[in-house]
Amino acid sequence: MTKTKDDFGVRVKELRERLHLTQESMAETLGVSFATVNRWENGWTLPSKLALRQIDMFCKERSIASPNTDKG
Repeated sequence: MTKTKDDFGVRVKELRERLHLTQESMAETLGVSFATVNRWENGWTLPSKLALRQIDMFCKERSIASPNTDKG
């Protein structure tokens, strides 16, 4: 399955909502701006390699699947 910006954005939003985080609080935790999280969720951009690592670490610490991981 090929990941698209839209697919990734949907998964990030699902993750954030499942954890009851705002875009601002998720951004602060990951060390990025609110606008960056907003752009990911809206499918305008994909995270940098550094941000992807931060997301993966964030998920690993919480023992949940990263939105960077293909489903299915």
